[in-house]
Amino acid sequence: MLAVCLMSFVVSQSACQQATPAPGAAATMSTAASPVGTIKDIMKGIVDPSSAAIWDAVSTESGPKGDIEKAPKTDEEWARLEGQALTLAEVASLLKMPGRQVAKPEEANSKSQPDAPELTPVQIEEKINKDRVAWDKKADALQQTSIKAIAAAKAHDKDAVLNVGEEIDNACESCHKVYWYPDEKIPNVPAAGAPASKS
Repeated sequence: MLAVCLMSFVVSQSACQQATPAPGAAATMSTAASPVGTIKDIMKGIVDPSSAAIWDAVSTESGPKGDIEKAPKTDEEWARLEGQALTLAEVASLLKMPGRQVAKPEEANSKSQPDAPELTPVQIEEKINKDRVAWDKKADALQQTSIKAIAAAKAHDKDAVLNVGEEIDNACESCHKVYWYPDEKIPNVPAAGAPASKS
């Protein structure tokens, strides 16, 4: 009888050990991630609303009764802004994920407008894949500015939020100029006081 009990115990322990993956195996399973959305999806669904929340958080508008200043006022409003900045900071990891396409297959050769000065998703993806290190650096630059926005929101510092908003805009634009519309022709605007070109 005792031998039967011992045998049952050994069998049950063996079954438990087989059912529980080793720590290394669990780590391997948890890191096996695959992208769901495209880069265009991430831009539209995450980057656009999160960056807009930061840009719109602090402003000054002139009204009939003078200047009206807009800024978060409550802890809850500052916390929401911090959450938007955190979301934007995490975008870098999503953009750097291997295998993520720029657009869905049916959008591969389309532009936002037929005459838009932008590359097609296929052309953009070719540029990204040609130099992933450069692409990753652009994503990291966005993350660094977003981390500054997190700190500014945490400190309830409206001036810092305003300043970092410009840095985020610059980080986005520096990427767009390389991957989205590298051939865009920007008209020459004469500096203040400079004579206009006659050509």
